[in-house]
Amino acid sequence: MALHDENGTTHQTTVPDTPQQNGVAERLNRVLVEMARTMMRHKDVDQELWADAIKTTVYIKNRVNSRTLHVGKTPFELWTGNTLDVSHMLVFGSTCWVVLHKSHIDGTFGDMAAKGVFLGYPDGSKAYKVILDDGKVVKARSIVFAKTNVSEVAEVAEELPGDGNVGVETGLRSASDGEGVKADSDDKDDKRDDGSDKSTDDNQGFGGSVDMLRRSGRARRPPVEYWRPVRLVAHEAPTTYVQAVQGQELAKWQIAIDEEMEATRKNKTWRLTDRPASRRVLKGKWVYKVKNEVDKNGTNRTRHKARLSFMGNRQIKGLDFNETFASVAKFTTIRCILAMTAANGWQLHQMDVKTAFLNGDLDEEVFMEQPDGYVDPTYPDKGCRLLQALYGLKQGPKMWYAKLDDLLKSQGFDNID
Repeated sequence: MALHDENGTTHQTTVPDTPQQNGVAERLNRVLVEMARTMMRHKDVDQELWADAIKTTVYIKNRVNSRTLHVGKTPFELWTGNTLDVSHMLVFGSTCWVVLHKSHIDGTFGDMAAKGVFLGYPDGSKAYKVILDDGKVVKARSIVFAKTNVSEVAEVAEELPGDGNVGVETGLRSASDGEGVKADSDDKDDKRDDGSDKSTDDNQGFGGSVDMLRRSGRARRPPVEYWRPVRLVAHEAPTTYVQAVQGQELAKWQIAIDEEMEATRKNKTWRLTDRPASRRVLKGKWVYKVKNEVDKNGTNRTRHKARLSFMGNRQIKGLDFNETFASVAKFTTIRCILAMTAANGWQLHQMDVKTAFLNGDLDEEVFMEQPDGYVDPTYPDKGCRLLQALYGLKQGPKMWYAKLDDLLKSQGFDNID
């Protein structure tokens, strides 16, 4: 309270049983819980260790990028000013072995390591938090983490397609030096392909063991995303206006941009005005897409499409818009049309209204910067006051639906409840 009084801050609390008043925190809590639940299920960690899972998710969350931060840095970098290093991060719930100090080894032939489960990263320390099999929680740095399991590798390798033999390497990874060490799977002997026993050589040291597994005779095929036809990935759409007008397909993109601007001029989407002092002037963004289409003759062709979108993600409710609306088609209407078509033997045609959203009339005052490449040289400092809806505008779907609804009702149509 003393800190509030010193800074002139008023401490306000939410009303009981109304979590929606603190929506940002509630959504973050849900994200953390879902992350923790996923990590615990992945490694089958006991639910009693949920607090460590939540703490680890917070640790991870602070070290990943966020859409709310537009500077390209993580919360950790912004808070500490240090460069982020994630090389020490490991999978929560992984099996590991804590290397024991010689003072804790029971005799000459005692265990040199204690098996446990990785629980995260303690505060103020570069060590790892581990719960041992006997239930004791320790903080240690000299830890060896299990990389793979011999039995799991054998089961997966038998299902891999292809011919010939493959060498499957199994081992452990050290958290301190990254070297591989040999791992045994539940002290079970491996089997040869001919069924004879093959004992593991205990004198291999840190070299790792290699088992020869026989693959099936099925032909291998790369994942779908890597063997798609080249024509589908040959044309990549630019992400900025500069890339579009300076790339190899400059002429095609310029035609697409000119078509979009011509459509906005015909619809009188905006008019140039002085920048208002009391209203925000937001930016627009060119969105490019290469569409692969098949014409009536069955020939594949690509079409370059450019669309001027309003950056509605920066609009503020109550200031830039009052109400939003998502127009969706009712399946009742679609089924009714199909039934009437089938009963009367009609022909059904589908059409696409180009730049349909540009026909919605705006009720609010919304201002936008002049689009890139089309800044009026006579009035470069003026802004665009939107007269009709634009793609990306929060209230765009509502305005388009309102105009379409009025038109259909004026023609004698009515809504189907």
